[in-house]
Amino acid sequence: MNCERLALILETATDGFWDWDLRADRLELSEGYRTLIGYPSGHTVFNSAFIESIVHPDDRPACVPVIRELMDGSRISATLEYRILRGDGATVWVQARGTAVDHDDAGRPARMVGTIFDITARKRSEEQLVLMGAVVDDATDEIFWVDRQGRLVYANRAACGNLGYSREELLAMSISDVDPLVPAGRWPTMWETVRLQGGFVMDSFHRTRDGRDIPKEVSVKYANVSGREIVYGFARDISERKRVEKALRTSEHRLRIMVEHLPAGAAHREENRLLINRAVEEITGYRRHELDTLDKWFATLHGEQAAEVRAVYEADRAAGMRFPRIMPLRRKDGTIRHIEFFGYQYESGEVWLLHDVTDRRAAEEEIRRLNADLEARVRERTADLESFCHSVSHDLRAPLRHIAGYVRILQDDYRDRLDDTGRHCLARIGRAAVNMGELVDGLLSLSHVSREDIQRRSISLSALARAVARDLAEREPDRKVDLAVADGINGSGDPRLLRVLLENLLGNAWKFTARVERPRIEFGAESRNGQNVYFVRDNGAGFDMRYVHRLFGSFERLHGPDEFSGTGMGLAIVRRIVERHGGTVWAESEIGRGATFSFTLG
Repeated sequence: MNCERLALILETATDGFWDWDLRADRLELSEGYRTLIGYPSGHTVFNSAFIESIVHPDDRPACVPVIRELMDGSRISATLEYRILRGDGATVWVQARGTAVDHDDAGRPARMVGTIFDITARKRSEEQLVLMGAVVDDATDEIFWVDRQGRLVYANRAACGNLGYSREELLAMSISDVDPLVPAGRWPTMWETVRLQGGFVMDSFHRTRDGRDIPKEVSVKYANVSGREIVYGFARDISERKRVEKALRTSEHRLRIMVEHLPAGAAHREENRLLINRAVEEITGYRRHELDTLDKWFATLHGEQAAEVRAVYEADRAAGMRFPRIMPLRRKDGTIRHIEFFGYQYESGEVWLLHDVTDRRAAEEEIRRLNADLEARVRERTADLESFCHSVSHDLRAPLRHIAGYVRILQDDYRDRLDDTGRHCLARIGRAAVNMGELVDGLLSLSHVSREDIQRRSISLSALARAVARDLAEREPDRKVDLAVADGINGSGDPRLLRVLLENLLGNAWKFTARVERPRIEFGAESRNGQNVYFVRDNGAGFDMRYVHRLFGSFERLHGPDEFSGTGMGLAIVRRIVERHGGTVWAESEIGRGATFSFTLG
């Protein structure tokens, strides 16, 4: 081939061809070669130094020695794969092949020709395959490839480690040796299933070298690569999942038994489906299959009221079923029962609890009737008793006045005619008449407190206590008592009755501090558990707490008449006033250290 034809071939070839004159160190490059390396045809200096300069630095240690061996005749041919730094800065992988076609007189190569091809795409594919192989081999799941005959043709590192075999041992085995649920006779059917469906997921077992069966979730796929058919699978250890599932099944079984034997009715609703326990069958008289849907439940048990009861149920569902509801229910035998229904909602359904409260409602109604009858009798008896007390007290006033009047006449007009014994007896009669009058006044006061209507309104208890304190001080101006009333104490009640209450409590404190060197009385209030508690506290005689239960009774006294005067009615009146306001009253004391009387007003 003459030089003109060769030049034409090099110029027009789209592939990379080169012609290297070793003696002149000059290369002729085809247009395809120049395009590949990114240097235009105007670049005419192509020699070994140029070739070495465009080799990627990382590849020069392997390539440059070969180029120089070709120049000095040590090599007559070579094939190299390396990266080229293109003229535009890009990097491409190439495969270059060359061979000597002319020799000098000494037999050394004088001229070489060759080709060069872009293999970047192939190299990238190979890199991806290497990377993918590393990823697959290092995957934590077991990965297998199986051929049509059921032979293992690949197993990754996890498969080897988990099963206890070397890779060589596994590749000499079949899938039946690994998975006891896939015997040899079943594999052909499974192969066809995977091929037709493309793949599926199943739970299975993998048997280890030491004979243990480990539960696995296996995902299998079919692949056909260049005519080579394989089934590849991913196996994941699901021992923990299986353990949890078994525990859940056991727990569910126990729960079913417990719910089934509950004395209360229980039902589970999911969409329109309904499951009931044995107690519901006993309550309704129907069997389970007769009440296995929501529609059957309302239509069967509520008849003409089904739509109304269902509307109430749906409204309760929308509100979150926060409160129990009592609904009428018609049993299979036609009797009507009342059911207390409570529902609990969760993500995909509801749980119902049902109690037959028919007998309880009847008993409650009977108790309400008896209580109403009892209250009516109590009111009637109380009214009679109060009327009797009022009448007796009123009727006793006239004789007592007569007795007191005649005693004064005898003391004034006949004192000189009586000896000491007579005058003493007359004085005692007078004191008894006065005492009897005070008792009558106490009874009348208690009767008035019990019978009069309460006119309740807001009132300043501080102002009321100060008014009572002034009255006490005016009656005994010679006494010096430190009587402290806290500011800003308010309450709600009948002003007249509350004054009577404070008159009795402050009056008692005034009386029982008479023998104290520095008497002190305090009226105040404090909050306990969100409720106002009012108190009157003194440092007087006090009392024995063993007898506190007698303190608020009528005519009850814990001190003798020779110690402190009184009728024993004051604290009974206090208790009646407090109770009529819906409150409570109590006392705390220690002998010789005073007492504290506390009360609330409802």
